[in-house]
Amino acid sequence: MSIRSDTLLAETVSAEWLDGPRRLTAVTAMNSSTWIVETDSRRYALKISDPSDLPGLDVATWLHGHGVLTGAPVRTAVRGGRLVALLRFVDGRPLQHDDARAVGTTLGRIHRVLRDAPTPDGTHRWPWRWLDPAIIEEAALRSAAAAAIESAERLAPTVTHGMLHGDPAPEAFLATDDDVGLIDWGAACHGPLLYDVASAWMYTSQSDQLIAAYAQAGPLSRSELAHTEAFLSFRMAVQAWYFSKRLAANDLTGIETREGNEKGLADARAALLSGRSGRMDP
Repeated sequence: MSIRSDTLLAETVSAEWLDGPRRLTAVTAMNSSTWIVETDSRRYALKISDPSDLPGLDVATWLHGHGVLTGAPVRTAVRGGRLVALLRFVDGRPLQHDDARAVGTTLGRIHRVLRDAPTPDGTHRWPWRWLDPAIIEEAALRSAAAAAIESAERLAPTVTHGMLHGDPAPEAFLATDDDVGLIDWGAACHGPLLYDVASAWMYTSQSDQLIAAYAQAGPLSRSELAHTEAFLSFRMAVQAWYFSKRLAANDLTGIETREGNEKGLADARAALLSGRSGRMDP
């Protein structure tokens, strides 16, 4: 669906769901069309995305009921093959790439809460069949991504599995006066908890602080956390798949030009072909 169609859908649905005057302000998001919606008395986030995001919204709702700030949905609907979600607005400061300790502590705390969470219907479970490196055009990069995937799949039976956020980038962590929440649950899935830890590591500039903070707050032992780097390579394989897929479809959601996708693929290439894990630049 086009951005124009999503905008019309957002205006239509917000008029149906909210009384009185409303103002919609578009914001940038990689995998959805997103707006801040303001009424006379409240603010919300409104997202339009693929219906496959619905299980993640169920996870956000469950966590919200257990005291975690998640930007949980107020109302959802599927219209014309698109998932429309009106979300609670979390008024906080997005964390930065050097807030590694706060990211690690918050992610560890939320993983502990998620140990008791149900797995929603439709959740992607490990092994993730959607992850097919065949879409990666460059032979050397495709081979390196496949090797990283195979390595993680061999290790996976020996580590702890559960519900995951799926993409805990620093900007998804919002610090309020007395708490840190985690929003954007559309990529939630079920698999090795180390995948979330490795994803957070990929974005941070202080991985040692991240792991130390997670070890104090989270459910994984230090011996299990020692395997994080293997899942960091796996995470870079996911990046190679993701940006190859976007380039093949000429998907510019959340970016202005094709160069944004090419940079993401280049970061994955640099990490995987160097034979070591890497970090995404801000």
